[in-house]
Amino acid sequence: MLPVARDALRYDVAMMPVRATLLPSCGVVEVTGRDARAFLQGQLTNDLLGLERHPGMLAAACNRQGRVVALMRLAAAGDSVRIVLRRDIAPILVAQLSQFVLRAEVSIEDRSHSQDVMGLLDAEPDARWSQAAAAASGLALFVCSARRMLLAGPRAALAATVAAIERSNPGDWERAGIADGEPLVHPDTSALWLPQMLNLDLLSAVSFTKGCYLGQEIVARAQHLGRIKRRMLRYVAPPRTPLHPGQPLFGGDERVAQVVSASGDAAATHCLAVVELERCADLLGVLPHGSEFVPADLPYAIPPPEPAVVD
Repeated sequence: MLPVARDALRYDVAMMPVRATLLPSCGVVEVTGRDARAFLQGQLTNDLLGLERHPGMLAAACNRQGRVVALMRLAAAGDSVRIVLRRDIAPILVAQLSQFVLRAEVSIEDRSHSQDVMGLLDAEPDARWSQAAAAASGLALFVCSARRMLLAGPRAALAATVAAIERSNPGDWERAGIADGEPLVHPDTSALWLPQMLNLDLLSAVSFTKGCYLGQEIVARAQHLGRIKRRMLRYVAPPRTPLHPGQPLFGGDERVAQVVSASGDAAATHCLAVVELERCADLLGVLPHGSEFVPADLPYAIPPPEPAVVD
């Protein structure tokens, strides 16, 4: 296991009330039809056979080179599968999936114009936050982690469901996702990284036993030959440090990392970045020889790269 420095900011789940925030950056895509799940099974990295048991399943759509084009959460809805992802990535996903429909009985539609997404922070599962309760209100429930859930559906239904819940803001949701080590894919970073570089294998978002999907051969080869030389790590920097997805970070005078996502508050700037594993303990900077980015904890262990197999 690779060492990472600990930061002093800890997220105290037990002390926080449930909070809700509308997430305007999130969109909804719905795949419907008799073949919806079988079709997605051949397109996404995760195994949809477990979708009923795992509402909010994390999965990626890759290109033929095994690079992540879109990252999403999935939930079953009868014969349909609802997908939550970044709103600006939704057209990219719809366009890619539509290329492979062929004779499958499926319909793929971007419903971001008619459905909204609400984030719930520190919402422990109970009768209010169940699949059945959500479905009864015309909503879909997505469990993202022990402290984060998503609800997707018509705005009026969302508003009625969370009417008595304390309000938060999208920044709080973004920082909770960064603390959980969950990546985001933006248009500027679409098709840049293999799933393992975004730690999707560590987040149970990749199945290595389900069979073929677009890019699967390359993803599997990288996993089994131990050729993962870059991983996503978490960093903390001073407040108001400007960052954008895909921005390079420097170790000394070398570009050794790229920003995946970032969000700041009054205390610090929090970010996830894909970095060369041999530089995992280094201080990084926005400019050459900078040192403002300090490695911080992730809630899962980062494995070291395995020696390459010699045939």
